[in-house]
Amino acid sequence: MNDRLHLTRRDVLQLAGATALAPLGNRTRVQADEPNAGTVTRRKRVIVAGGGIGGLCCAFELMERGHDVTVLEASGRVGGHVKTIRDPLPDGLYADVGAEHFTKPGYDQFWKYVEKFQLPFIEYPRRRNMLRRIDGMWRTEEQLQDPAVLRGFGFNQREIDYIVQHGWTELPLLYLGPYLDAISDEYQPFVKELAEYDQMTASELLIKDGATDAALRFNGLRRGDGSPTARNNEVSALFRIWQSAIVKHRKLPVFKREVFRLRGGNQMLTDTFAAKLGERVRLGCPITAIDHGDLGVIVSFTEFGEAKTLEAEYLVSCIPPAILRRIPVTPAWPEWKQFPIQNVVFGSQARVLLQSRTPFWKGDPALPSINLETGESAMYMVYETADEVPTPRRMLMGSGSADTTPDQSLAAFLKVYPGKSHTIEQCYVHNWAKDPWAFACERYPFPLGQLKKFWPHIMSPVGRIHFAGNFADNLPWGMDAATRSANRVADAIHRL
Repeated sequence: MNDRLHLTRRDVLQLAGATALAPLGNRTRVQADEPNAGTVTRRKRVIVAGGGIGGLCCAFELMERGHDVTVLEASGRVGGHVKTIRDPLPDGLYADVGAEHFTKPGYDQFWKYVEKFQLPFIEYPRRRNMLRRIDGMWRTEEQLQDPAVLRGFGFNQREIDYIVQHGWTELPLLYLGPYLDAISDEYQPFVKELAEYDQMTASELLIKDGATDAALRFNGLRRGDGSPTARNNEVSALFRIWQSAIVKHRKLPVFKREVFRLRGGNQMLTDTFAAKLGERVRLGCPITAIDHGDLGVIVSFTEFGEAKTLEAEYLVSCIPPAILRRIPVTPAWPEWKQFPIQNVVFGSQARVLLQSRTPFWKGDPALPSINLETGESAMYMVYETADEVPTPRRMLMGSGSADTTPDQSLAAFLKVYPGKSHTIEQCYVHNWAKDPWAFACERYPFPLGQLKKFWPHIMSPVGRIHFAGNFADNLPWGMDAATRSANRVADAIHRL
């Protein structure tokens, strides 16, 4: 492939001054769920920076529309946070140590590719018959709808009645529900009726509407002391309302029980994208600089230790902001774009695997389910995976804090496991925080009072540079957000 488009660096820099587009605002927006446009009218050359699921999906869609695409991936593998491992596991066992599931309803774009490529999928019962450890005691789902148990937690009668009728996991809608219909467009949270709520914490809103301390606690909130520090550590009421409104708009439950995974590992989808793209994907190519102007972009990168450049009409950046902020950009990002790139915060976690010789938890009267919320930071979720593999060995998976060790995770599990014996052979921890190119997980909520500084700027294009990935959508749910934003960007570039 010819690395050079007939566009010089001097051309770009001379024309660079007027390239930044304003944020979306009231401009026409291509929604992520719009159908693909028709036959391409003009073949465009596009660089996609980042070979995670968002970048691969966007590149595939552009290729399908007839455009000339090159994917530059910094690491030596595709997939980003979608990663299936088989080593060091025996007997054909495997585990998705990154994005572990997709849902139905929801994940509409993801399901489109599952069907298009005829990928095998299986139901993942990890969110059924859950046990939750609360105040040192295991509680079943039935117990968490028992009025006596709920009264003991401190819920008032209104809250108890709501939980009994709708279920424990739908509790947030008791207080947020009345506000959701004010947001009719899931990409536009700024409506007159809710203008004041970005300056109010979510806990302040619930307290105003009569929530108990128990309702705050089990909504992940707390009754603050009114100090600036306490307020700044909380998300705004508007952010919580907006996120819940998106869920309602998509007709999803608060807690998604119908979850699935690809048989053999979710990396099957990113591997399929990569296979379709073929030599368009270039691994081991970290980007070192970006120049952009009215005519296009020039991307500098290294490949096999050699400095190279590649030119195109458009760049799709699927680079996590924590990495993108370290890459020189000429001209510099406009202030409205610079702020979210520099200030957005991501979480990181470890994926914990417990390999056992037998399914030791089955038949244990003390444990009606192995789907656990433990309350332990070193392993706060537990569930079985790869149960379809024909071996007596079993695999439990969970999540831990970013710095957890195998010894800590195993100790945390054994501390809370209510059974009398186990046959655990090894504990393996995949720590994403140590991955230089995919250390960030999902985007954290935007800080109190700053929603307008982040949204929609974090997803808005700057001149010929567009943005996709789980950070660049309104609801940052991993593979769902990545594939939605990828389709949105591919549609936008195709229509230009």
